[in-house]
Amino acid sequence: MIDGVDQSGKKTQTGLLVKRIRQEGFHCARWDFPVYQTIIGKRLKAYLGGMERPDLHVVHLLYAANKWEVAREIEGQLRRGCIVVANRYTPSNLAYGSAHGLPLDWLYMLETGLPKPSCVIILDISIDTSFDRKNQSRDVHERDLPYLERVRRTYIQIGKKNRWKIIDGGAAPEEVNSKIWKTVAPILKSVRAPVTKHDYSD
Repeated sequence: MIDGVDQSGKKTQTGLLVKRIRQEGFHCARWDFPVYQTIIGKRLKAYLGGMERPDLHVVHLLYAANKWEVAREIEGQLRRGCIVVANRYTPSNLAYGSAHGLPLDWLYMLETGLPKPSCVIILDISIDTSFDRKNQSRDVHERDLPYLERVRRTYIQIGKKNRWKIIDGGAAPEEVNSKIWKTVAPILKSVRAPVTKHDYSD
């Protein structure tokens, strides 16, 4: 899974990684969190758009619950031998929730039992770079520079503690993709033999 602060290149790199995994002949499914199409996802979209202002405990309960809404589907994909790649996952709720001042142990507890990623990659960029990449139509998180600075520090702190792979997301997309692939490729070698080329799962 690929995570990091807003505009760190997660969407781009997730797409490139999924494409490469499929080219190698594996079934591969992509998930982008939050999943806005669900009931809870719609609440999160309203919050991020500034239309709702719930208590922060409720916000991060919703982020966790949004993953639980689709957990069975992800588990089914994994049982079928599908490689699952996620754009954001548990690290986001930990970093953004902790930066909001919520207890890290509580945030961990909310997502305990969800499908656990075998690889976590954090794309690290400066907050100035984040704003340079998108300076308009930013959501309630993206507009708060001091908050995003705390989020970035938290990602690094938690990432080092958990031995997540931290990659400079400010480099050229091709360079970032190459570093991600060097991390992922050895993991794929431990997975069962690839399926027939172009026989993909969404």
